[in-house]
Amino acid sequence: MPSIDIQKALLSKGYFPKELPPTFTTADFGASSVEILGEWRAAKVFSTNEKVGKTALKKKRRDAYTYDVDSAEAEIITKPKRGYERRNIHITHPVPQALLTHELSQNWASVQKWLSKQTFSADEIRVSETFDRSIKGINFPLHRAKKAYLEATSDWLVKTDITRFYPSIYTHSIPWAAYGKEQVKSAMSSYKGSLADRLDVLVRACNRNQTIGIPIGPETSRILAEIISARIDVDFHTKCPSIGFESVDRLQDDWTIGVETLERAENVLSVITTIYRAYGLDINGSKTSVERIIASQQSAWTSEIGAFLSHRRGRLSGARLREFLNLCLRLQAEFASDPVINYALSVIESSTVQPSDIEGMESFLLKAAVVAPNSMERICRILLNLQHVTNKVSARRIVDRFLVLAERNLENGHLYEAIWLLHTIRGLKRPVFSKRICDLAENTPSSALALILLDISSKGLGFAALPKARWEAQISEESVLTDWTWLLGYEGFRHGWLSDTKSLMTTPGVLPISPDMSASLI
Repeated sequence: MPSIDIQKALLSKGYFPKELPPTFTTADFGASSVEILGEWRAAKVFSTNEKVGKTALKKKRRDAYTYDVDSAEAEIITKPKRGYERRNIHITHPVPQALLTHELSQNWASVQKWLSKQTFSADEIRVSETFDRSIKGINFPLHRAKKAYLEATSDWLVKTDITRFYPSIYTHSIPWAAYGKEQVKSAMSSYKGSLADRLDVLVRACNRNQTIGIPIGPETSRILAEIISARIDVDFHTKCPSIGFESVDRLQDDWTIGVETLERAENVLSVITTIYRAYGLDINGSKTSVERIIASQQSAWTSEIGAFLSHRRGRLSGARLREFLNLCLRLQAEFASDPVINYALSVIESSTVQPSDIEGMESFLLKAAVVAPNSMERICRILLNLQHVTNKVSARRIVDRFLVLAERNLENGHLYEAIWLLHTIRGLKRPVFSKRICDLAENTPSSALALILLDISSKGLGFAALPKARWEAQISEESVLTDWTWLLGYEGFRHGWLSDTKSLMTTPGVLPISPDMSASLI
């Protein structure tokens, strides 16, 4: 695949976080990215510096250079995990993000060479515009089958993963993974300006120049994380050469290893712990175990739902559907930290809801929005699709309830839930009024939230009292190059939702994307 096509695919379909509503798209940005990068270079939004990379003989490496580019603060959206845990999702700034993507795509042969060190992962990093997220998705059924195989053929299982993997990655470990840690540390000046060093510089520029953590959201982070994981595969295989691919399932940082004895299991866990620590990463004690295999272990709720569905095959409708939905709500309450509702929603998505079942389905989804907020995206998608197909959804009831939930989530700083709730309100096209949401939005640094509210307001459906003057004042020549206001400014001005009183759209090199590119992002 040509490097330009790799760049366009990664920026068209793998830039914004997949957790955002589909109204946010970077398809135009990716398609125009070559021209946009050229325009940025001409406007001196960034520059390259070739005065780096000295060899041991003090000679300059001919392929060495680095970037002079402003570091920017990513927009952060928190999404619920298990229990009260939440994780940060990032909308990175387009300048360092596009440059990072450019470097990866232009040097894809070198990147593939690093990734080829993968020994224990069944997932390949392959880029194509035909994939939903530009990179081939993780094969979860294959991983489930591999784990089941290990349970059936091993006496002991070692299970572990890394505590906050992406947020804990030390960016300087990217060159270590690419070239070898000791090799880089013993001749650091020689690797200044190398490809891996440039990736380090640019991923830091996406994240306020921080050396700890890489953004969660762009698919480029999956590539960088797998470069590190591939090196860890090599280190593990070096220390445990007798353990082959058939005995291991690695899904990114999540390991399952089958061995014969307890002594071997404890040794394997010690080796993994030591290797990850060498890269500044720690295993997650709460998810680490050494278990004797007696029988395949399956969650009780999974077994109960499976038994219900297999007991009487056929359409889920009427009394059987109501019984299924009530069962899932009961099991979610019993297993509060497990994804029971998410599993139920996957079953619902593969079924056809009958007109007589719509009211009951609505009630279930409204309850699910409260008890399973981590499934909000799926809940909202099902409701909108149901309305699109049947036009029989009680839109007023849903909008009124979702407005209350949106207020509650904004008060708690839960942006992921609030954005999806408001996206659904927008899709159901019913007028709303909430001064509370307008007030809360004023002090919430989120372009995603502001743009959805501005879009709803522009359609005459509510939120007439939005803090437009406050937002316009926040958008400045400096801020659009360094923080979240770039997206609010670009889309707000382009749609006419906000007034460009500072003429930022017509000043070359100020707003990251030229209006001449017509790169729609919402």
